[in-house]
Amino acid sequence: MKVLLLGGTLFLGKHIAEQALNKGLDITLFNRGKTNPEFLKEAEGVTHIVGDRSTADIEKLTDNWDVVIDVSGINPDDVQRSVDQLKNRCTSYVFISSISAYKNLDKGPVLETNALHELDKGDYGSNKATSEVIVNNGFYDNSLIIRPGLIVGPDDPTDRFTYWPWRMNQGGKVLVPNVSHNKNVQFIDVRDLASWIIEAIEQGLKGTFNATGPKETLGFRDFLLTCKKLVSPENTELCWADESVLQENLVQPWIELPFWLPDSLNMNGMMHVNNDKAIEAGLSFRPFRPMKDTIIDTLEWSLHERNGKWDAGLEREKEYRVLEVVESGNNAV
Repeated sequence: MKVLLLGGTLFLGKHIAEQALNKGLDITLFNRGKTNPEFLKEAEGVTHIVGDRSTADIEKLTDNWDVVIDVSGINPDDVQRSVDQLKNRCTSYVFISSISAYKNLDKGPVLETNALHELDKGDYGSNKATSEVIVNNGFYDNSLIIRPGLIVGPDDPTDRFTYWPWRMNQGGKVLVPNVSHNKNVQFIDVRDLASWIIEAIEQGLKGTFNATGPKETLGFRDFLLTCKKLVSPENTELCWADESVLQENLVQPWIELPFWLPDSLNMNGMMHVNNDKAIEAGLSFRPFRPMKDTIIDTLEWSLHERNGKWDAGLEREKEYRVLEVVESGNNAV
């Protein structure tokens, strides 16, 4: 099978490329050559085409492939160029969308049939929804739309999951949101998602699927306690801060304390996305309890490979400041 990857050197694309190569597939990577340019550079069975699809470089794609996997499509104009160039050169088109394409994430369960964002509005969610329409119009019954939730694991450039195992591993007093016991989290290990995508194209799967995990319900508190148990030194102490205290001290939900989505944001559906359809189609997960692989592997990667300014997580100085407020109210445990 010949596979064209639009992108293919960053996070999900990187893992898809590696797993495709391990399966013996013939892969072509088309990207700007700016991110991880040496990735699979000398690998047998891999063709590299350097180009920017927002330009006439898209016309470099003149071969024929069995399937194209678009992991980097965000701008609808770029996706339209790709579809126009490839609709007579590829049998099927896989587009990696996002649950952000849904119009409402205020409550769950979020199903594949839920309404999407208005088209052509220019924001991320609308761009993904618009791109889905472009792919479906160009490839009709030969398209596969995958809507992941939060993708996590080694090589994650967002830091949103990585922050928690890394911070727990640093030890000391850790500021955590005192959420209710019915608050859940959802995420999918990048390796599980990449593996399913390869299986899906081999099986000729078509349609639209939510792709998040785990299979079982996972509470936010349970996730934090599992991180602490797996990777924390003995001096680690979780200090549970009420949401009102966090908000009064301008702690940013989701960004500074990943996974934290207070009720006031009306985003509870973001962690309540139904994945039954994908599971029925073969999506599976590495052992869930106690999430050892994902947590420990992500921590190990962050300790050895993660460099530079973090894009998510609470800076230590601010964390100390808020901890003082929490402790003065006797909220530390």
